Amino acid sequence: MFCLTKEIWECSICLQRFTDPKALNCLHTYCLNCMQDLMRRHGNIRCPKCRETYNLKNDDLEHLKCNETIRYLVEFVEKIESEKPETCSKWGNQPQHYCSECEMFMCRQCIRHHNMFPTLKNHSLYTLDTDIKEQDQDSLNCQNHPDKKLEDYCRTCKRTTCEDCKHIVRCYRNKHDVIPMQTALNEINKTVTETMKTAEDIKRKLKERLDVITKDRSEFESNLKLSRTAIEIHEKTIIRKVKEETKAMMANLTQIYKEQSKIIDNQIKGIESQLTQVNTLMESIKKTMNKPTENLASYQTTITVVENDAAADELDKSFAKTRITPKFIPTQKLIELMNHKGVGKLITVGGVYKVNTEDESISVTKGQPFSVRVSSIAESDVGQLTATLSNSLGEKSATEVAHKKGEYTVTGRCNLERDWHMDITDGDTSHVIGSPVSIKVELLGLVNTIENISEYKEDDKIQKVIDVVLDTDGCMLVSSYSKDLIKFDQSGCFVSRIQIPQNVKVNRMYQLGNGNVVYSDTIDKCVLMCDNQYHEIRTFGKGVLKYPKGVTVNQKTRMLYVADRECHCVFKFNIDDGSLLGKIGSEGSKPGQMKTPMDIALTKDGHVFVADCDNSRIQMFDANDKLIKILIGYGEEDGKVRGPQGIILDMDENIIASSNHKLQLFDQDGKFIKRIDTKDDGLDVPAGIAVISERPRRVAVANHRANNVKIFNY
Repeated sequence: MFCLTKEIWECSICLQRFTDPKALNCLHTYCLNCMQDLMRRHGNIRCPKCRETYNLKNDDLEHLKCNETIRYLVEFVEKIESEKPETCSKWGNQPQHYCSECEMFMCRQCIRHHNMFPTLKNHSLYTLDTDIKEQDQDSLNCQNHPDKKLEDYCRTCKRTTCEDCKHIVRCYRNKHDVIPMQTALNEINKTVTETMKTAEDIKRKLKERLDVITKDRSEFESNLKLSRTAIEIHEKTIIRKVKEETKAMMANLTQIYKEQSKIIDNQIKGIESQLTQVNTLMESIKKTMNKPTENLASYQTTITVVENDAAADELDKSFAKTRITPKFIPTQKLIELMNHKGVGKLITVGGVYKVNTEDESISVTKGQPFSVRVSSIAESDVGQLTATLSNSLGEKSATEVAHKKGEYTVTGRCNLERDWHMDITDGDTSHVIGSPVSIKVELLGLVNTIENISEYKEDDKIQKVIDVVLDTDGCMLVSSYSKDLIKFDQSGCFVSRIQIPQNVKVNRMYQLGNGNVVYSDTIDKCVLMCDNQYHEIRTFGKGVLKYPKGVTVNQKTRMLYVADRECHCVFKFNIDDGSLLGKIGSEGSKPGQMKTPMDIALTKDGHVFVADCDNSRIQMFDANDKLIKILIGYGEEDGKVRGPQGIILDMDENIIASSNHKLQLFDQDGKFIKRIDTKDDGLDVPAGIAVISERPRRVAVANHRANNVKIFNY
């Protein structure tokens, strides 16, 4: 028996029935739309089954050969399923298979009888896409009466029964706990589901522990090998240095020997000459002894000279002056150091303290302050942590260590764009777990551009990008005056297209912490709040708002702020019931008035910043709606704004403002810090802004007129 299952006619990319099946050269087949989607995302086609890569263009995909066999099977399947009856012809059960040779729809019972005949056994069967699987069908039939479905389950006897099982009568007579079979199945399925969930949770935790242990063991063995190598290298270095010093001292000793040998040889020659002279004189004296002669006076003179030259005390003085004795004096400090610390010290990584997992490897921007948290993993906390921050060139940067309630915080900053590491030690003996911390200092400025947002849309492709927010999963949500929201990851790769169920055109957005989203709608001229599936929960301002733009929420006061570009003010609503609470500002150019406000932002203290577009300024109001000051004024130069479109506060409550053709950073008092973009980055009427990363500091901006999204490190 050959079964034609759905795996044969399903595309392995979309897991749906093939549409326009195209075959690659490797003979694997996929839907044309699926391959076009792969081409858009990756720029080429890589076969998901055999991993062979094809450098094709979109036009090449259209000309790929159609898999006629698959196309025929799909047409056959669709025809069979459209003709499928509700019951089989024999037993009245739901049909599960179709025999193309017998031209019959059959249930499980039919198949059993069908396979009893040798001539029928090898027929090809197509497995219908039914709600009940074969194994489920078997489990619902009584073992004693295969033609009957199970009806009841006795909890007391722990037995299943059909209507023909006689023991059910005894169960009822004895008042056993008998329940319907479907109820029993539901209970079993619930128990199995909970058990599987528990088992999966245990399995996940065990795998995580195993991964940690395996990783720790691998790191331990790697560090052990590195330590051995380092000790051997250090040993060889010391031995080489000692040998070099010893060789130099030996050479010096040889030179001393040569010089002193020459002096001694000269002294010996002089003494030998004097001895010869004395011996000669003595022989002459012996010959003239007791023999008076006329030369007696001359001998007396010679004796006097020899006596003067060879006087004993003079010889002693000359010998003492020329005597030199070499002596080696070892370096006592080196010996003391070797006795105290040997050739070095061996530290162990571990002990009482551990770097928090998310801080073991971090990315920051140049000059960005950052902190690394270290926790105590023991009951006692008596350590004294120190930290050293250095880069690959050996340059160092200052660090500070603060301690509070069993947790240490090490702060620092890196002013050079290169790889750094932070060594954290407990005293002089042990590195803490997770040290050294790897720190990557990224380049400032433009990181990525997501081009032509309209290519990712289905609804109203003409409209251009207007806003970007950070979703709860860390991805970016991009709006562009349509019901399509486009999701990208932080590297700029496309993730998905979300189409809002209701008929709306999304303008500006605000992501609430509970997963709900608030956005302004340009069709109904209102603001909507929807759940994480984008189903409407509540509307705000219908009949009041004329053209809502930027929205934000003060979650402490439960107040929604809406900037209305045509009412020239900021409206306030109760986020819980939608009631109107008041407004900030009125139409005009005086301080406190507004013309075409485009966006708003809130501080932790409840102060309100308004991007007053047509007045080309950013105004600051207190929590009671009273103007504090014009924070940033009009101007073309850096530190000023012209036509501000977007405003947001980062994690340090610094202000990021988009205006005209640039993106700027200010402190909370409006003092200019720096321009984030450059003139060559291509900002053209930048609008909505989202801070998408704290480490490194990274911001995304909806570049309206160019219809793209720019991502910057700042």
